[in-house]
Amino acid sequence: MPEYVPARGFKEMENLLKLHDTKRCPIYIYFYGEKDKQGRSWCPDCVAAEDTIMTAFRSNAPADCIVLVVDVGNREFWMGKDNAFRNPPYSVDGIPALLHWKGPERLDGDQLLKKNLLELFFEETDTTRKSNVVTQ
Repeated sequence: MPEYVPARGFKEMENLLKLHDTKRCPIYIYFYGEKDKQGRSWCPDCVAAEDTIMTAFRSNAPADCIVLVVDVGNREFWMGKDNAFRNPPYSVDGIPALLHWKGPERLDGDQLLKKNLLELFFEETDTTRKSNVVTQ
C-alpha cells in the first residue's frame, strides 16, 4: 500500500523530498488547495477530482511508492506571483496536479478526473512493473 506523507507548504515539501529521495521507490507529488475545518478544499477542481485520485492511488499506484500529499495553501497565496510551486522543477500552474518525481509524467486539472489516464500514469511510472515486463 502506498505511504501517504502530508506536506503543508513549499518548504515542508522540499524537506520531505530530501528525506525520502534516498529510497528506491517511486515518489509521487499530489498538489491540492488547502482544506477548511470540514475537510473541503477552496479549490472546486480539487474537490471534484479527490475521490478519483484517491481511488487511483489505492488501485493503481505501486505498493512500495510514496505519495507526497502537498497542501499548496489558501487561494490568495496560490494566486500570488511569488508562489514557489510555479517554478521549476515543479512548474505547477494549476491544481490539482500529480507529478512523478524525477520523471516527465504528470497530470493536471481535469486530467485527474479520468480513471484511464490515472491508470496509464501509474503503469508508465511503475518501475517494478516495467522490469517484470522486460525480464519475461
